[in-house]
Amino acid sequence: MKLSRCAGFWTVVLAAVHVAATPVVYRDSARSIVDAGVLGALDADPAQATVRGAAFWYATAGLLLGLVGAGVTAAERRGDGVPRGFAPAMAATGLWGVLLTPVSGFWLFLPIAWLARRNTAAARPAPAAT
Repeated sequence: MKLSRCAGFWTVVLAAVHVAATPVVYRDSARSIVDAGVLGALDADPAQATVRGAAFWYATAGLLLGLVGAGVTAAERRGDGVPRGFAPAMAATGLWGVLLTPVSGFWLFLPIAWLARRNTAAARPAPAAT
């Protein structure tokens, strides 16, 4: 299977962009974490927890998305196809995100979900009748 047709690959790409964009999208938040010395920065100053939490959760979501995408890519490359729950999870997360924040990257979850659904169906033959 071509890498460009792998839902896992595009999930990893989305994750990489997400993590790389953290210091741009949440500049003040990321700067505050660095200024606080990184380790323990979120708990160091309760007054800054909300500001620092924005960059932390944005980057953490990207890292988790990358791990999931790497696992899906590995399954696709082995020929196992996309794990069954991946497409619905991506679609639900994308729709949830779009409902709450329409001007966002959550729209990108939807084509990945479509690709995952297509690759799930293509990789699993119909069960044989007994």
